[in-house]
Amino acid sequence: MLSWRMVVLFIHVSAVIVALGASLFSTFALAPILAEELEPSLRLRVGRRVIRRLGAIVLTALGVLVFTGILNVLFIGAFPALLAAKLVVVVAVIALALYQHANLGIRIWHLSAAGPGPAIAALQQRYRRVGLSVGMLVLLIVYLSLGLTRA
Repeated sequence: MLSWRMVVLFIHVSAVIVALGASLFSTFALAPILAEELEPSLRLRVGRRVIRRLGAIVLTALGVLVFTGILNVLFIGAFPALLAAKLVVVVAVIALALYQHANLGIRIWHLSAAGPGPAIAALQQRYRRVGLSVGMLVLLIVYLSLGLTRA
């Protein structure tokens, strides 16, 4: 039987898939292809569009995750230690994702308007490293969530 808890959980997991999928896609598929296939000026134009679009998608998914996560905690009705650990990691992921998209992404966006440069390359490398860190932490969150479903 379909319950509100299952609907909220489905939306929550879907938002995780969207956020993680977008981050992993941009880090491991799109960025290397852009670097290999496009000349620097075209790469920057495409990269600017990707940052804007994926940033909006990821940040929206994070908002959905926070909202449905709060609802899930209310449905559980308890606050086990494993949930507390998961929430600490969630706060770290949100902080890193905001840093990645709202700080690094915007800085790349502004610098790239003038064309290719060494400052952009360094920022893009940091953007990818932060994206990789977010992805690893999200996998940790998934692992902790599996422990919560078993408890």
